[in-house]
Amino acid sequence: MKLTRGPLLIPVLLLLFSAAASAQSTRLADTTREVFLSNGMKILMVQKPGQPNIAAGWVAKVGSANEQPGITGISHLFEHMMFKGSPRIGTKDNAVDADLRRQLDEIREEMFALERDYREQVRLGVADSINAAELQGPDMQALKERFDVLIKQQRDNMIKDEFDKIYTEAGATGMNAFTNRDMTVYFIRVPKNKLELWFWMESERLLQPVFREFYSERDVVYEERRLRTESTPTGTQDEVFNSLFWRGHPYGWPVVGWPSDISAITREQAEAYYDLYYAPGNITLTLVGDFDEDQALAWAESYFGRIPAGRAEPPDVVTLAMPMAGDLVYRAEVDAPPSAEVVWRTTAFAGVDDPALQVLESVLSGKTGRLYKRLVLEEQIATGVNAGAGSSKYDGSFSVSAAGKQGIEPDRLREVLLEEVEKLIADGITDYELQKVKNQLAASRFRRLQDPFFLMVQLVFFDALRDWRTMDTYFDRIGQVTAEEVQAVAASYLVADNRASKLYSRKASAEPEDPVLAAFDPQVQAQVKQMLQQLRALPADQRAQAISQIEANRSQVPEPLQAAMDYVLQKIRQEEG
Repeated sequence: MKLTRGPLLIPVLLLLFSAAASAQSTRLADTTREVFLSNGMKILMVQKPGQPNIAAGWVAKVGSANEQPGITGISHLFEHMMFKGSPRIGTKDNAVDADLRRQLDEIREEMFALERDYREQVRLGVADSINAAELQGPDMQALKERFDVLIKQQRDNMIKDEFDKIYTEAGATGMNAFTNRDMTVYFIRVPKNKLELWFWMESERLLQPVFREFYSERDVVYEERRLRTESTPTGTQDEVFNSLFWRGHPYGWPVVGWPSDISAITREQAEAYYDLYYAPGNITLTLVGDFDEDQALAWAESYFGRIPAGRAEPPDVVTLAMPMAGDLVYRAEVDAPPSAEVVWRTTAFAGVDDPALQVLESVLSGKTGRLYKRLVLEEQIATGVNAGAGSSKYDGSFSVSAAGKQGIEPDRLREVLLEEVEKLIADGITDYELQKVKNQLAASRFRRLQDPFFLMVQLVFFDALRDWRTMDTYFDRIGQVTAEEVQAVAASYLVADNRASKLYSRKASAEPEDPVLAAFDPQVQAQVKQMLQQLRALPADQRAQAISQIEANRSQVPEPLQAAMDYVLQKIRQEEG
């Protein structure tokens, strides 16, 4: 996410609960028009008559799984860089900007040369980090001083956030982006009479990327990593567990990247990566709303058609996950309540068994699911539980987890979680459970697909993972899942030699958890903590603006999240005195 822009602090959280408009459900294959531009770029269009705004977005089919050691985090870095504008957007004088970028590149090359020796000193145990004070000689200090002067000159020549301002002045809302393992998505809502502006703006930043503030933006990403991972109660431990679980697979490194890689990525590497993965043939545009399709296609060809076709196809992700070959147990002490999570390897998105795994998730999770009834209501050993079928493009996993009450051992949580899994494997699920889950999934799908924004996001999401047409077949397959299939996939995947367990106990020295915070569901707790960290990191004026946004949108979210927002607001006001 583009965390540096204060007003967009909580957008995805709020958008997840937008009210869905009523409409007749139809198959997307019958309502979606797919067209390929002359350069190979795909555009998907869906009509929603009467809508004042158009949900517009595009996906570059590249995420952290496409990276390699040495450049981990580069996909996420592009998410940040794409908001820096173009030669015509974001700068007062492009010639000055281009010269400053050239000088910054030259200085960074000299700094990289010195850092090679620093890295060797770290490997030999002379220092803990390449930034250690004892390694910084006069040559590096002089380069840093010259670098800082150039950065200031570059920022003085910039028009800050001009890309955002152009859209805002035109009445567009919700501009943002996200990166995950498999894709990078950019989205916005634009008034229907400003659709041509969208075509120009988005094609402009794709056609002429400037990578403005490239080196300083890496520092912003590093700070984002610190806030999301290193400054959270379990972030570092979660990262270690994930790398153990996915050993050798590209999903084993974090989307934000390893710290040493983020600081070492060069502009040359970035440009080569961009040319490969942001080529037209690797991008899908999506429009959902009330617009003239023929006019939209003419604009698409006029603006996006300017971008040259890619010179090479992106390479395949060839690494397959190695078998677990055992029952891995990872233990750690954290500044958080006790918790347990058990994870198994499964299948990639839309794989043979994926629909049955999605049903299995719903049987176990939620307040009417088996885990909540057993651990929260009956045993009263947990404050929250969850089950998740995490299927991605290149592989998948299934997990069950529980946040324990104070004093409960994580081993006890794991024991009960596994008992429920084993009971399901032995006895299967009831016809009532199956039908209830299918009804819930069908209703959720219906609500999501009626809202133009959600439909746009779902289209780019499915198209990046498999193909947008999978949306119809995937949910059809879920509707055909039988109780026997759910039991069979549980018996096939959820076995001892295919699992890993993450067991967290509270550090003896840690302060007790705030009881109000502890009462929230674990996922909500994580969101609350992240929101607090982000708000605390903002300058006072941006923090006030973000707080106003939370207050204004409070009524639009479900009650559990209203309580979470109230908690965040109360904590911030207490800290501000």
